[in-house]
Amino acid sequence: MSSRESANLDPQMKKNRDALIDKPAPPVRIEVLLFIPNIIGYIRIFLACCAFASFQEPAWFMALYTSSIALDGVDGFVARKLNQCTKFGAWFDVIIDLFSRGYLWCALFRWGYIIIFLEWVTFLSTHSRGEHWKIPEEKFPALVTMVMANGFKTPAGFFAVGSLHVLPLWLYGYESRFFTQNLGLPMWLQLTCIAILTFGRTVCSAVELFYCKEYVLDLLRH
Repeated sequence: MSSRESANLDPQMKKNRDALIDKPAPPVRIEVLLFIPNIIGYIRIFLACCAFASFQEPAWFMALYTSSIALDGVDGFVARKLNQCTKFGAWFDVIIDLFSRGYLWCALFRWGYIIIFLEWVTFLSTHSRGEHWKIPEEKFPALVTMVMANGFKTPAGFFAVGSLHVLPLWLYGYESRFFTQNLGLPMWLQLTCIAILTFGRTVCSAVELFYCKEYVLDLLRH
């Protein structure tokens, strides 16, 4: 912290800061890295990397990338079942999602970086709010509250988060002609799903932009 920032702190904030500085740091729990949910995370990274190496082989890519996504739901279930929920695990889970989706968006389109950039900034904005960032406040817009209610466990939340994960994979299946050549899906169905998923991703983007705005406003208040 600079001398200018320190001078702007009120006495109570200085007292709290000094208390944190004087308080001994808790021990580093290396064993957390070997918790089962985090091991599943390492497997997800391995599968994603194998998928990236098979980018020009649609059948292999779809199988490997889909497996990585499927394990995203498994690690959370295992963490709760084994009582191995940790801050590192929650952070690591999102990092893996952003890593895999980021590669896919950028590999598909030059402008894909814009989408993953928004996701990274949103992660920064929500992570700064602490572990209860999923709980909407009364002042939140209706759309944000509808998506965020009950930790995304609503039709709107499921639709938005599902579109976030599925849209880039569906676009890959469309662009690589996997859906046409391997699955024989009619073009109208492919395009209809793209339209529906794009709408869901747009809803998700609106929520992301709201959190980014709130984070910037909070920075400007201090």
